[in-house]
Amino acid sequence: MSVDGVNIGLLVLRLVVGLLWCGHGTQKLLGWFGASARGTLEEEFGHFGYHPPLLFGRLAGTTELTGGLLLASGLFTPIGAGLLACVAVQATAAVKWQNGCWIQDDGYEYLLVLAAVGVAFAFVGAGQLSLDDAFGTGFAGVTAGIVVAAVAALTPLLPRRIGAPAVEHAER
Repeated sequence: MSVDGVNIGLLVLRLVVGLLWCGHGTQKLLGWFGASARGTLEEEFGHFGYHPPLLFGRLAGTTELTGGLLLASGLFTPIGAGLLACVAVQATAAVKWQNGCWIQDDGYEYLLVLAAVGVAFAFVGAGQLSLDDAFGTGFAGVTAGIVVAAVAALTPLLPRRIGAPAVEHAER
């Protein structure tokens, strides 16, 4: 196998973005990486209108950790990338949209970049330096990219409440 700059670049991007997503997931699931500074998972997700907040927090953390591991390893890359794109779009719609685009205003700029990375990996795949290439499990391409983009775009339509209504917070 002859490895070129494109494949090395894909590996670097997969590792950095995938492992950062793993960090976000472990913050939610295990309380790692300074998660306590943000309050409890229940407080955070309740504040943003998710009910039951602990369920949605754990779902987000599991999605981030799973998607991050799949992306970093390059295994079933369109699935992992799609999970991450969906989380980024959902967080944009539920938490950041009202703040505008720019990050200095607590906007969605960073999440938009992460969603774009997820969709792009669904189109291009993980490259030669991946488990998809080693096991022959790669199925990225136009169809996978369009499906991931469409599902991510529809993510904000998912309900943020299951069962009884959440207690309203005085401040949002």
